Amino acid sequence: MYHSWISRQVRCLVVALAAAAFASGCQMEPPKPPLTQLQLRQLQSRSYENRDFITAMRAVINALLDEGFIIKNADKDLGFIQATKDIEISGGGGNPTLGIFGGFGDVGVWGNPQQRWRNSSQIDCSGTLTKVGNSTNVRLIFQKKTLDNFGVPMGISLIEDPEYYQNVFVKIDKSLFLERENLVGR
Repeated sequence: MYHSWISRQVRCLVVALAAAAFASGCQMEPPKPPLTQLQLRQLQSRSYENRDFITAMRAVINALLDEGFIIKNADKDLGFIQATKDIEISGGGGNPTLGIFGGFGDVGVWGNPQQRWRNSSQIDCSGTLTKVGNSTNVRLIFQKKTLDNFGVPMGISLIEDPEYYQNVFVKIDKSLFLERENLVGR
C-alpha cells in the first residue's frame, strides 16, 4: 500500500513537472496586426518601366512556371493570368490509420469510409497586368488551400509573406532580363 502511494506521488510529480516544462516553453508572441488593404497591394504589386505589355505578361507566366505553377488561364486582352500549384503535405498526407494499425483499406479506424484528413495543399495565383503609359503594372495574389482526402478545401488563407512575393518578383525580373538579352530558349 505504501509502495502504491509513492508510485502515485511520483507519477503526479512527473506530470506536474512535464506540464510546467511545457508551459514555460510555450511563450506566445503577440499576434501581428493584419495588413491594411494598401499594404497588401504594395506587397502584391510591381511596376516595370519601359516594358511592353506582352513581354511583361510572358515574363510573369515564365516566373510562375519556374515556381512550379500550372497556368490555368491567360488572357492578353484583359491582362489576366490564373495559375495553380499543388503541394504534397509532408508527413501528414494519406490515411492516418494505415501506418498505425497496419491498414484497414480505406475505411479508417472505425470503419468510416467518410473519414477526412489533410491530404494536400494548393496555391492559387490570380494576376493582372495593366498598361500605364510606358510601364506595365503587375499585381499577383496568392492564396493557399488545404485539401482533404476527397479534394474538398479544409482551410483557405491569403499568403501575406513578403518573402514569398519578393521571390516571385525576382523571378519576373530575371525573366525580363533574359527576354531583353534574347537569352530565352538557349
